[in-house]
Amino acid sequence: MELLVQILLLFVIVASVLRLSFERGWLVPSLFAVVAAVFVYLTYPYAIEQTKTGLAAYIANRSLREYASIFISLDVALIVAYTFSRLHCTKGRRGRVVAFLLRLYPGVLIFPVLFYLQSTLIFALPGVDFGIVSLLLAFGTVVLLLGLTLLLRFLLPEEELRLEILFLVELFVFILGIIASVDETIRMAPTERPIEWRGLVLTLSIGLFCFVIGYFAPRIRRRLTHK
Repeated sequence: MELLVQILLLFVIVASVLRLSFERGWLVPSLFAVVAAVFVYLTYPYAIEQTKTGLAAYIANRSLREYASIFISLDVALIVAYTFSRLHCTKGRRGRVVAFLLRLYPGVLIFPVLFYLQSTLIFALPGVDFGIVSLLLAFGTVVLLLGLTLLLRFLLPEEELRLEILFLVELFVFILGIIASVDETIRMAPTERPIEWRGLVLTLSIGLFCFVIGYFAPRIRRRLTHK
């Protein structure tokens, strides 16, 4: 479960950088990076109170993971709505207001990720002053967010492509958040049962039939319309 959570944290960082890459100029990304850095420095007194076993217990607590899954789902829903608002031209005053409000929301999942990284970094550097570790992480946060934003703008200059990637990354974040909320303990040993070949063949046949209908029906319809 800890490995799954770490993969989820990595996708959250990628999604946050992708979201910042759509802001024109450097004012909003720089402001967000500074806010994240200030958050890192202000929360280090709470991060030093954590322990490895405490963090592992938080991750193993299913109820906390379920609450985190709800929070992740809400954040993903807002970011996905932002991607659709960028792809489609909003009409009407209400649509423009909603699109403007979605633009003001940069995503907040990066902040618990930074707190987790700060706690892990403090454990990895024993004997180093906590304030120095926090300052280094805060400076690294600014460099990382701005540097990755610049890199994404350079590698993927097309906004539509970045929007599609952002949508896919948020989809992975949503799926990983749902998986992380599931209890990983096995409560009942699986029983050996023979493979239901008849049901398997029937399912594959139905799927193949639907694929053939969906593939050829539009082409036949276009030919008949053209004639």
